[in-house]
Amino acid sequence: MEAGSKDSLADQLLELHNIQAARVAAEEEARFRAAEDARRRAEAEAERRQHEAEARLQAEEEARLAAERTRREEEERRRREAKEAELRVQLQEAAKARAAEQQRMLAHEKEMAAITAVEKNKIRARRIVASAALFLVLASLGGYAFIVKPALERQAMATEMAQQQQRRAAMDKEQAEAALLSEKERAEAAERDKESLKARLEKKEVARQKAAAAPHKPKARPAQKPGCAPDDPLCGIPLD
Repeated sequence: MEAGSKDSLADQLLELHNIQAARVAAEEEARFRAAEDARRRAEAEAERRQHEAEARLQAEEEARLAAERTRREEEERRRREAKEAELRVQLQEAAKARAAEQQRMLAHEKEMAAITAVEKNKIRARRIVASAALFLVLASLGGYAFIVKPALERQAMATEMAQQQQRRAAMDKEQAEAALLSEKERAEAAERDKESLKARLEKKEVARQKAAAAPHKPKARPAQKPGCAPDDPLCGIPLD
């Protein structure tokens, strides 16, 4: 009877020990799970904050890049407008030069026409004088002078007219050659100006690309030359 009671008590004690051990294990498991959940929540919160910080930095970087792109586009627009204005000025100067040359040519043509008219009047006056003299000679000399003298006078006048036409042709030829030479020189000067402008624009473009590709570091801006636009970054930089 006592042995059975002892076994029952031992079983109860063992069961109580097992229950206690199970409870301790359950509490330990609960603490472990709570700690794990807290760790996971902390990691999730840290990851969320990191993502927010990265998103904020990315947004700031995108805003900075957009502002930089806008600034570059504005500078490019201003440079393009400056180039167009320069080309317009050059075209206007060329048009003025052509107009002035045309005015000089017209004045020269008028002068030549006036000279030709004077020469024609001189020839006409000589012809009148020669005709009057011929009439007097014919009247005084009779038949011989009436036949021979007119032929001589006609030959002299024909010779004079031929010489006058030769002089006019030579003057016209010289005028045409001078006009052709002047036009050729203007074309060559315009081509040289065009090539020089193209070379300057290419040098400025290369300098701008080098400046854009170089690392961004503060650098003292060169003193701008008189007449440079305040927002022209390449003004004053020697390109030769």
